[in-house]
Amino acid sequence: MSHDEYLGMRRFPGLDGLRAIAATIVVFFHFAGPTFVWPSGWVGVYIFFVLSGFLITTLLLREQDRTGRISLSGFYLRRVFRILPPYLVILGGIIAFVLLRGEFLARDFPHALKYYLTFLNEFLPASGGNGSDNFFSGSWTLGIEEKFYLVWPFLLVAIGVGAARRKLALVFAAMAVLLALVPLTTGGWLLDFSPTAVYRSSIHYAILLCGCLLAILLHHRRSYALLRPLTHPLAAVPIVAAFLVLHANLDPLWRAARQNLVVLIAYAVLTMLLLIVLLSPGPARWLLSTAPMRFVGERSYSLYLLQGPVHFAVVQAVPALGHNRLITAVTVFVVDLAVADLIHRWVEQPMIAYGKRLIGRRRARRAAVVPVPGEPRVTAAV
Repeated sequence: MSHDEYLGMRRFPGLDGLRAIAATIVVFFHFAGPTFVWPSGWVGVYIFFVLSGFLITTLLLREQDRTGRISLSGFYLRRVFRILPPYLVILGGIIAFVLLRGEFLARDFPHALKYYLTFLNEFLPASGGNGSDNFFSGSWTLGIEEKFYLVWPFLLVAIGVGAARRKLALVFAAMAVLLALVPLTTGGWLLDFSPTAVYRSSIHYAILLCGCLLAILLHHRRSYALLRPLTHPLAAVPIVAAFLVLHANLDPLWRAARQNLVVLIAYAVLTMLLLIVLLSPGPARWLLSTAPMRFVGERSYSLYLLQGPVHFAVVQAVPALGHNRLITAVTVFVVDLAVADLIHRWVEQPMIAYGKRLIGRRRARRAAVVPVPGEPRVTAAV
């Protein structure tokens, strides 16, 4: 695939499929029981992180090339209308549900809401609450991503329109800082499986930056030339194989090697290489671009957030599913996807469209004074 072909892509459908897989394995990790740990579903969130860093940075770099600037107001309007409506609708639905059941206090919502409404979700487990299940604990990843959205675009604007080396220097410097902060944010160089240690670690931001790094390398012609051999269909064979081998062995490597930060960074690097494969023409991109994969991928945001309340509702309706096993996970996934589809149709899509209209009106008002080129579009499940 040539660089011009890559820059001409306005949709990355293979990445929708990857997001579908990431969301699905997270659901199965939580509800399929201990005999279904081999897919290493807990690591699905790190696929989300690399994807988010890549897609957001690609959008910003293309806007910068097209218009000569990055519109921070436009970026944040897009994020607000993409992220907040489903998030608040699902959280509001959970709150209404627990109020009707008389469990608002028992499930510690007065304490938890201070974190959920300020996107400090990842700090809730260590905040001294009573630890009750409130169906929304999986939202800790949103706290990570929202803080990334607040800082990263400002850094790109600060370094201005420049060569790739300036952007690469920014990414590597930020990575070095975040890796140096791991002992302070985690309590040591080794991560354990406790939410307190894992959720608040700065390693997550370093993994997000892996996606940013890939976006910069692919965006600039000279660095793209170095990666272009990986866009050949035959290159997909060793890359996909290496990714699957590491993915399937993450749990034993994490527990046995105790070098879990190295394992996570290696996983992020292989995810970067997998994204190149899924951007390039070939069987892998075709498979993850099929209609069922796109369907799930486009609804993966709500699918991820809804898994807790849906599981509770499923168990209340069918108590026999209270014991986590494969049939439990399949049932939760099907119901979860159905509800996520409703939110996608009635909340996500209308609010994203409204945000685009709002940005369009603002751009039209500016163009009435000083004409500006149109903003670029890069579509995938960002």
